[in-house]
Amino acid sequence: MGKTTYRLPNSFFTAYDAHDVDGMLALCADGALGRYAPYGRESVVPIRGGIDVIWRAFPNAVPNFRVKVIELIPAEGNIVVIQAEMSGPIPAEVHGIAKKGQDVHIPHCYILRFDTDSKITRLDAYWDNTVLNSIKASGV
Repeated sequence: MGKTTYRLPNSFFTAYDAHDVDGMLALCADGALGRYAPYGRESVVPIRGGIDVIWRAFPNAVPNFRVKVIELIPAEGNIVVIQAEMSGPIPAEVHGIAKKGQDVHIPHCYILRFDTDSKITRLDAYWDNTVLNSIKASGV
């Protein structure tokens, strides 16, 4: 893999941290697919008109969320695995999880696949959904 492949994930996560969805989409190929694994093994959807809806809504739920890349791991061919941390203040108290305004840190693992133009063609994301499930259960 060349330097472009290594820069691209950083650019993507820099845009994510800045809540710049259009910047994130600019790094995705037309027809790119994504899957957020906690939503189910069969949850593959288009990034445009699917995953990007989540990206646009997330700042409303956690306005000050942050994204930090911990490690980039080159895999076979056109694949990069990224260990990242999503963090930010919880908008309301979640008993046993966090007090209102307390920062939570959720480890994430992303698997990105690229085309020959170094555009993301597939994004798979995995994370511990405990905090999100607790917020949902609390009715927040």
